Amino acid sequence: MKNPWAVGRTTVQCQNCSHIFTAQMVNCFDTLIWQEAREILDAEDFFYPVCPQCQSQTEISYPCRYIDRELGVAAVLIPGIEGQDTAEASGNMNAYMGRLAFPGMEHRVVGNFYAMAEQMRIHRHHLNDRAVQLLKPFMIGGLQSRGFEVWNGFFTGIVLPKEAKKMDDTVYFSLQGEDPAVYTEKVYQFNIYLTNGEVVPHGINDTAYRICMNILKEKGLAEDDGLFHLYDLSWAIDIHNSLQQS
Repeated sequence: MKNPWAVGRTTVQCQNCSHIFTAQMVNCFDTLIWQEAREILDAEDFFYPVCPQCQSQTEISYPCRYIDRELGVAAVLIPGIEGQDTAEASGNMNAYMGRLAFPGMEHRVVGNFYAMAEQMRIHRHHLNDRAVQLLKPFMIGGLQSRGFEVWNGFFTGIVLPKEAKKMDDTVYFSLQGEDPAVYTEKVYQFNIYLTNGEVVPHGINDTAYRICMNILKEKGLAEDDGLFHLYDLSWAIDIHNSLQQS
């Protein structure tokens, strides 16, 4: 991995054999000066260093930045922020917008590298990241009703169906009852992570995405204000709950 700057080392303790070793730590993914940044981020291997003693992988997390002027997004990773006062953390960062912000870009706070890679994929497909977050409870709720214990889910890409046929592990929304046309729509793909470590690929159709965009418009959240925000599964659940209460 050749990164011209912002690379350091960190000490890691193997979760399998407890062996202590050092691993590379990428402090910044700046696509302007690092052409492979998106590729490395997309692969999601860099935060799973391999133990030299037992060859097991151990997940690591640390503060990091992702800056992509071409896609128009800048994200800051704050490990464990999901359990903190996110409004306070975002407020502190917004107080220093002059130092941290980039003109004309969306600014995001994320809590892990999965979410950072997700931001890259969302913007690569020119999607609204709030709408993508709102899709997650539709899929996760269905899995939970079947007895699955879910940790989180992250967007991986878009699939264009080759034929008008229902895809496995895909949630379909329709505005006109049983409409076979929904099976021809593009499908937004996600990796749903269970609490036992398993990954369940899941998808949801474009009608659902358009419904989520309408929700954002009704709540005045469709447009970005340029400030730092954390939009994650918890945020999406709160939005869905507010719809049920109104």
